Amino acid sequence: MHIRRSEKMLSWAVLTALVLVVLIPLSWAVLTSLKSEANVMAYPPTFFPSEPSLSAYKAVFRNETFGSDLFNSVLYAVGAVVLAVLLSAPAGYAASRFEFRGKRTVMMLILSTSMIPGVALLVPTYFLLDALGLLNNAAVIIVVQAARLVPQTVWFMQNFVDAVPRELDEATQVDGANHWQTFTKVILPLVRPGIAASAVIGMVTTWNDYITVAAFAPEVAHRTLQVALVNQVFDSIGITWSYVMAYAVVSSLPIVAIFVLAQRWFISGLTAGAVKG
Repeated sequence: MHIRRSEKMLSWAVLTALVLVVLIPLSWAVLTSLKSEANVMAYPPTFFPSEPSLSAYKAVFRNETFGSDLFNSVLYAVGAVVLAVLLSAPAGYAASRFEFRGKRTVMMLILSTSMIPGVALLVPTYFLLDALGLLNNAAVIIVVQAARLVPQTVWFMQNFVDAVPRELDEATQVDGANHWQTFTKVILPLVRPGIAASAVIGMVTTWNDYITVAAFAPEVAHRTLQVALVNQVFDSIGITWSYVMAYAVVSSLPIVAIFVLAQRWFISGLTAGAVKG
């Protein structure tokens, strides 16, 4: 009993330390965004603002490009996730239910492509798009980001479909359904939590993607919140840290809201994908 209590206390101590490691930087960013610039630059630094103010947030929303940057972030993230799921769901079903020569090799090749750093493909992709005149093209950005999501999403979907008993497929096919009808009418409704989990992971990945947009869509009209945030730091003569922190907090809120709203689906999807049979 004493050993169990010690293990429980140690577990709580480790979890508390991990929570603090995550929350302290976030809290510092939020509190800095509420400070005046004089308060931010004060020495010694203070954790809490002396006179909390929302002026930095007002400045963010008054930024003339904020609306278009937010629209582009939503467009690229949603477009890439939808395209990736549309391609990966049927592929995951086929990988789970069909046997064909070289299946393992094909799946390993798909997985290996997700291990290639995006930076390694940046230069050749840039020259290819430049030669084709496809830079600063929203559709191209969506396709490039979706291509990076597809490999891992295919593997996720295969695991989710594996968790669905094959007897359900056989029962529907006995009733005269073909493979496509089985997939759309039986499998998809059952793996919706898995699709939601894959979509949330994809949204987080694409929403935080800076390098793709910065490299392939350098024009201001096509940039995202992440690109605009970095520009606030490197394009300014002097950095207004309260404004930068407010911009970072605002640009993070949409993806945090999506994660909170989809939390139930996300957790159940990950659980379903971890169990087979």
